[in-house]
Amino acid sequence: MADLKLVGIDKTYGTDINVLKDINLDITAGELIVFVGPSGCGKSTLLRMIAGLEKITGGTLEIDGQLVNDVPPAQRGIAMVFQSYALYPHMTVRDNMSFALKIAKKSQSEIDDAVSKAAQILQLEPFLDRLPKALSGGQRQRVAIGRSIVRDPKVFLFDEP
Repeated sequence: MADLKLVGIDKTYGTDINVLKDINLDITAGELIVFVGPSGCGKSTLLRMIAGLEKITGGTLEIDGQLVNDVPPAQRGIAMVFQSYALYPHMTVRDNMSFALKIAKKSQSEIDDAVSKAAQILQLEPFLDRLPKALSGGQRQRVAIGRSIVRDPKVFLFDEP
């Protein structure tokens, strides 16, 4: 886990639509923070900015003391679980959880270890060979979370998983 620091973060669309203004947060490694607010208040936008999926229009974002405003999403060390958990329907639970590690060219033993540990934590071991359509909604959510856990990211972001 990593420290996360937001200083004066702004998000503006066009020249006059201010979505987020002067957001300041100092989150210590291992700390859990929850953003609560009404629909449309910018919670998901803020998470997407941290992940690098939305451009920050003002302020600075640091991960472990490194400025990451212009660092591409794949290089930030962040795992994000979206509101729609987007599992691959043609892949088993095991394959869904191991997909990012295969793309990262991890060894099969590293992949097997990571999937096994995540499956144990999330109580998914009995379901590893099932397709997502054979799972309950809660089980699908846990698979999406498992896909993040196996990557061992610096920062976890969960957008209503």
